[in-house]
Amino acid sequence: MSLPPQSIVAVVVLACLAARANAYVAQGGDEPIGRLADSPPPQLVDLLERRDARADGWQSEVDSERAQKVLYALAGLVTRQPGECEASIAELCTADVRAGELRPAALELVHEAGELRVHRPPEAWNAEFLHEGAAGLCAALSGLGNVHADGVEPKASIKIFAIEELTGGFATRSYVWIASRSAKGGVQQNGTWRCEWVRGENDAQPRLRSVVLERYDEASDSRPSPWFSDCTQDALGGTLALQRQLVHGIDHWAGRIDAHLGITLGGYEGLCVGDADGDGLEDLYVGQPGGLPNALFLQQPDGRFREVAAESGVDWLDPTPSALFCDLDRDGDLDLAIQTDPHLLLMENDGRARFTLRAAQRTWGTESIAAADYDEDGDLDLYVCNYMIPDSAERAPLPYHDANNGRANVLLRNDVGGGEWKFVEVTEEVGLDHHNHRYSFAACWEDYDDDGDIDLYVANDFGRNNLYRNDGGRFRDVAAHAGVEDMAAGMGVSFGDYDQDGRVDLHVGNMFSSAGGRIAFQRRFMEGASAELRASYQRHARGNSLFRNLGDGTFAEVSERAGITMGRWAWGSTFVDFDGDGRPDLFTPNGFLTGEDPEDL
Repeated sequence: MSLPPQSIVAVVVLACLAARANAYVAQGGDEPIGRLADSPPPQLVDLLERRDARADGWQSEVDSERAQKVLYALAGLVTRQPGECEASIAELCTADVRAGELRPAALELVHEAGELRVHRPPEAWNAEFLHEGAAGLCAALSGLGNVHADGVEPKASIKIFAIEELTGGFATRSYVWIASRSAKGGVQQNGTWRCEWVRGENDAQPRLRSVVLERYDEASDSRPSPWFSDCTQDALGGTLALQRQLVHGIDHWAGRIDAHLGITLGGYEGLCVGDADGDGLEDLYVGQPGGLPNALFLQQPDGRFREVAAESGVDWLDPTPSALFCDLDRDGDLDLAIQTDPHLLLMENDGRARFTLRAAQRTWGTESIAAADYDEDGDLDLYVCNYMIPDSAERAPLPYHDANNGRANVLLRNDVGGGEWKFVEVTEEVGLDHHNHRYSFAACWEDYDDDGDIDLYVANDFGRNNLYRNDGGRFRDVAAHAGVEDMAAGMGVSFGDYDQDGRVDLHVGNMFSSAGGRIAFQRRFMEGASAELRASYQRHARGNSLFRNLGDGTFAEVSERAGITMGRWAWGSTFVDFDGDGRPDLFTPNGFLTGEDPEDL
């Protein structure tokens, strides 16, 4: 049976959770909360069986899993001495294995800002096979790892994202990352390998027949320490909120808090940053899972934080998937909007981080809130993205790649005045009800067409995105015309002028799925479907997107050329100038379900 790429990952997640159901223990107790029945229901049996790709006849996934183990072993040999390498590598490859340069000899400086330098090979560089045999492969690996000779515990990772059948074997394409830091500074290498394999007989592991480099870049800096360091303990360590709550993972609390209070394993809680008490320092509001109080951290002059949620009136116990600081009453301080299903709570700030609930709008599943003055009347209006978690809602996105059965988003017009806090729902009135059931995760306001009013981009999971052009306070979805529907798993969006041509460009953070990339390109995937439909699913797993603003109301996609597609399982998108060179860089937060179990995805 064929499954879409994200569904295959979801199946594995469900199977892992089911297998671990006996492991949740009550606080202070030794016995499991509950056990699976001796005879699991057929649906669960089906899910568990799908953990083994052979059960569904997916030979490509069997090959990928076995090849991945060999690549992990190779990653461990990158920084070894040649003698150590040769002693370990013979059983991983064929006797006549061939390899090209894995770190090109000719590298050109393409970027320099302060201590940071980026090198890439020239347009035309030698990607041919230069090494043969186990000794040759070790030489290629050594050439790659030599730059880490002084590094402390170099880290290497290789991940297969594509696979194809060959006569007598198969080929894989993999992303490769190697990083280390020493007293001389840090080095990170990023590459793409194409490997050919001879399939092992019976259940034997495949042997590597060849490896060649398709793409490479190398970033280095001369700082003895990283640009960023974890300062959580220094900044928040003196607060009980960190010591007793935030220091624990979701697995810890899932076994101790009643699920009816709204705790989930997904980790959908939100946070926001802003100067809540008017002292010129940025403060932090953190939403927590249901049953745990939200936290408000006020920054002190020494860089440490004081937790004041209870005294500030914002220690809500409801699950809080989104939060936003913004001035809703035009008095110069930051008010607070938070989602606590089924209400969006709007709280007035007295200027000293004391908040009073002034209004509540009924919304469901709000994953993000975006503020802007869409009608140009001088106050901030709110656009609310209302997401529906498919598993929790017992509803499947339909169709999976182009879903239109999600919750409707909402535009709230700000009519605060005369001491009264009033927000009016005007979604339909302004035209934002068009294409408005698309599992929305994030939205961003920006005047992309330079006509003086603010437009709206909405990133949607399970399909097409929206670009609503503002024409005098009325909106029209022009995403298809503008070339930015970006049919994927949209998680985040931001605008920034990356090419410095004076026009804002668009970046969308999407899910990247290596499993989806492998499976969706197999011949047996969705057999009988049209080429267009198959391409939609293949695109869905590709990753992030970058669109260059052409200045005529349309955009050109430059994702592949810019090299930004692989951002892992992205959950956001932010343009920010990290290296201080005046050009916006991209930061993409990413991840998926994690836990203490080493077999956890």
